Amino acid sequence: MNLQKLLKEAQKAQKKAAEIQERLETMTVVGTAQGLVEVEANGHGKILAVRLKPEVLKNFQEDLEGLEDLLLVAIQDAQRKAHELSEKEMARELGGVGQMLGKLF
Repeated sequence: MNLQKLLKEAQKAQKKAAEIQERLETMTVVGTAQGLVEVEANGHGKILAVRLKPEVLKNFQEDLEGLEDLLLVAIQDAQRKAHELSEKEMARELGGVGQMLGKLF
């Protein structure tokens, strides 16, 4: 493969990766903790919303530390799912190159 062709392929991959990054901005995932807390994040892992079931207020009225743990678990779950989504999208669109690029974002 000559250098010029290699550069063209790299430019195509870079353009495709930028398009995927834009799409990930609009895609969402939901992380949960014990079905009581939901955290919505976009494909980049940016937290968009936090939802609490009403029973959380009753069950954790005097257990602030337990509530904080639930929130942390749900946030981490959402971020993990966002990372997996990003890697999946990159791999689907760009193959092996996408997996390498997915680790960079």
